[in-house]
Amino acid sequence: MNQLRSISLSLLAIIILHFAADATTKKVLFIGNSYTYTNNMPAIFQSIAAAYGDTVIFDQSDPGGYTMAQHCTNTTTIAKIFSQQWDIVVIQDQSELPSFPPAEVDTEVYPYAHKLDSMVHANDTCTQTMFMMTWGHANGDPANCTAYPVICTYDGMQERLRESYLQMGIDNHADVAPAGMAFKVMMDSAYAPWLYSSDSSHPIVAGSYLEACVLYSSIFHKSTLGCTYTDGLTATDAYTLQRVATKVVFDSLTQWQGAGHYPYAGFVNSVAGMTATFTALSPVAQSYSWSFGDGGTSTVNNPLHTYTSSGSYVVTLTASTGCFTETLTDTVHVGTTNINNTLPVGDAVIIMQQSSGKVTIQFPSDEFDQLDVYDGSGRMIRSYKINELSVTDTFIPGMYIYRLHAKNSPEIVTGKMSVY
Repeated sequence: MNQLRSISLSLLAIIILHFAADATTKKVLFIGNSYTYTNNMPAIFQSIAAAYGDTVIFDQSDPGGYTMAQHCTNTTTIAKIFSQQWDIVVIQDQSELPSFPPAEVDTEVYPYAHKLDSMVHANDTCTQTMFMMTWGHANGDPANCTAYPVICTYDGMQERLRESYLQMGIDNHADVAPAGMAFKVMMDSAYAPWLYSSDSSHPIVAGSYLEACVLYSSIFHKSTLGCTYTDGLTATDAYTLQRVATKVVFDSLTQWQGAGHYPYAGFVNSVAGMTATFTALSPVAQSYSWSFGDGGTSTVNNPLHTYTSSGSYVVTLTASTGCFTETLTDTVHVGTTNINNTLPVGDAVIIMQQSSGKVTIQFPSDEFDQLDVYDGSGRMIRSYKINELSVTDTFIPGMYIYRLHAKNSPEIVTGKMSVY
């Protein structure tokens, strides 16, 4: 049974921010094992959504240690798949199997991923299957290391999991929730908090919270930065996990969601004088509806629009497939209008817009040591070593992308700023 599902939200296109959005309801079924049920992760996901005014109706089938092959014949799992129309069905396999040699994954994993996906679509062709990429064991997989040395280490195991889950997405026209890659960012940077229990496999609350944040951003296409629900974690730890999850999902959203039919209404724009060029970011949308804020509209994916008056315009893009539609709004500034107020851009900087292209960039935190600024074509035009709490410079009016480099870690925070 087909049913058009819709999401209405307000995000800045490339910046990883959370803006006010219409309340959205999603029906989600989780098919997995202890990696799903530990710390009651689906309830954490539901609470994160509730903190933003969104509603999650969920069910789960997740016996401990279960494989996708076992789920294919499990009467409870099958009954839950066919129990109602689901927006999203999240599926994850036993923690080790997808990291095994490709020949084994070909026979022990992929056929059952396809069988579950087929059941999901037999129930409702519009449901989006989302394979949740799990994480490598903190110390690799000693039990299978001798037979397959690739997974002797965390990095080797995580890379195999990444390859296998992405292949499941491609093979089944499904999306991927990159929880495992969020774990990798935490592991590579040695951030606190630690994510693993004493078995070096199952998550403690911090790990499940990170998993839930990845799922929220993957399903609702919203950042979790600043979420008030922390499941008992300290504000600092929760913020770190929110930030990593949001970065991982949105930095590579077209990779994680390039094979399914779940559209993302993100877009970027560049301005030259009175003319703005817009580029839609969804790789799967089948139709586009633009409103440029001055009465002008378009239905092409990458339109060019010329305004007749200088100013700020609220631009809306609705991206649709046959099953889902999503709407996003952003503000574009054209002409020579000067805005003499403080514009918040991202969680890490504050842009003080002055006149004639003069901009002061303030850094509320001292955790970054370098700022790079790029023009609309991706060419770096400025690079600053951050020794003070702010830098001031003059830019040609237009849209710019900035990248902040964290001290003593590989993390990079990306955002954009408009100069008038």
